[in-house]
Amino acid sequence: MYRYRHLMVALSLGEQDESSIRYAALVSTLAKCERVTFLHTTSTLDIPEEIRAEYPDLAHPGDEFARNAMQELVSKYYDGPPEVELLFEVAEGSPLVELLRRARDHEIDMIIMGKRREPTADGTLPEKLARKAPCSVLLVPEGGNASFASVLVPTDFSENSIDAMDVAVAFASAAGIDEIHCLHAYSVPLGYYKTGKSYEEFAEIMRGHAEKKYQEYLRYNVCQGDTVCELRDLKGITITPIFKLAAKAAHAIEAVVKEHEIDLLIIGARGRRAAAGVLLGSVTEHQIRTTTIPILAVKKKGTGMSIIDALLNL
Repeated sequence: MYRYRHLMVALSLGEQDESSIRYAALVSTLAKCERVTFLHTTSTLDIPEEIRAEYPDLAHPGDEFARNAMQELVSKYYDGPPEVELLFEVAEGSPLVELLRRARDHEIDMIIMGKRREPTADGTLPEKLARKAPCSVLLVPEGGNASFASVLVPTDFSENSIDAMDVAVAFASAAGIDEIHCLHAYSVPLGYYKTGKSYEEFAEIMRGHAEKKYQEYLRYNVCQGDTVCELRDLKGITITPIFKLAAKAAHAIEAVVKEHEIDLLIIGARGRRAAAGVLLGSVTEHQIRTTTIPILAVKKKGTGMSIIDALLNL
């Protein structure tokens, strides 16, 4: 199993935390985690520094209440391996900033956070977290079951989507799932008519190109010339490719999720065409805002760390 040794779970201290806690237990079991940190962030109290200095215990009762509430929720919903170390932390300030700070300081491999099941507008906390976190982020819709039987990995054949496939294979292998769906959405260039080909003919050309790239995608190295490429270790998992003609990749993903009853979406955090300063990618961001199933945004640990350091030092 892809090793997510250290997890961090953001809790709001409500029943909506159930899905996040149950998924933390599932991941800690599959990944053989060593530590799970549960974090609740409270709003900054408007207390003058002089008063804080004179009465240092003023905020402690709130911290104790939050910690007790977290422990109660975790004891109710967490059924992960007993040997996993469970930590409970209460932070004061911006939830985004505190999650990023602790992800950096505690060398977190994956952050788990709940999200609303209904589609949301731009700029939500889950989207901001997935964009800026220095590690993978698993977003779990409230009310969801902590289990999965059908996994989808969208790919544009970039390095990031290769990482996503590796994680998906590890998850499926650990969970005893024997098939993963792999989607590539392709489109016809606007200037196709200049080639003398019809729309349908050029669509077939694009699909043929995608099928060739897909074969390379399943290998460790891109084949060049007569070079023999080593096959990727798929751990006996069947990868079922889906090639879909669509103007927008996001719409293709939504269609496949419904058609194949997907219950876990694993996607690379940056596509080939994303700008250098963007740490997520428009397709992933769209899915975070709109999907009603758990979505794992896969990122290499340490991604964007310099940006995080700059943000936390402001």
